[in-house]
Amino acid sequence: MSKEDDAAAPSVELGVSPPNIPPECFEDFEGFRETTLSRFTDPQDNATVRAFGELLSFLSRQYAGPHEPDGSFFHQVRAVVADLRHLEGWLGHLDEMRAEDLVGGEEVPVSILCGSLRPSLKAIGDALEAELRKRAGASNAERQRSEESLC
Repeated sequence: MSKEDDAAAPSVELGVSPPNIPPECFEDFEGFRETTLSRFTDPQDNATVRAFGELLSFLSRQYAGPHEPDGSFFHQVRAVVADLRHLEGWLGHLDEMRAEDLVGGEEVPVSILCGSLRPSLKAIGDALEAELRKRAGASNAERQRSEESLC
């Protein structure tokens, strides 16, 4: 292929991929969920949204709002459960894409794996929710809130 052919060939712009996040570095990736950030595939757009997420994370650490009714630890555990439920839903969605013929080829085994992993995330979330429910001092209102569905 000549230099002239190279100049005439259309270039394919590759988008940015989600990072590999080591679990011990989870705090370095606060802000938005990677499933949200994955929609911003233009590298500059992705970097801008990530920077905004980092700013929001920084500002949230400065926030001196009202104290959580039963302390920040249990508040954070409930937030983790919410994130697990979000990921559980995403795994289900990625599995259902196969049934809707939206994936094919080498995507199919990964779609199947997503479906098979979903119950594991559900079990983790269920275990945490059960522990939160049985802990001493949990009010009926808190129990109801954890059982309510937002969608």
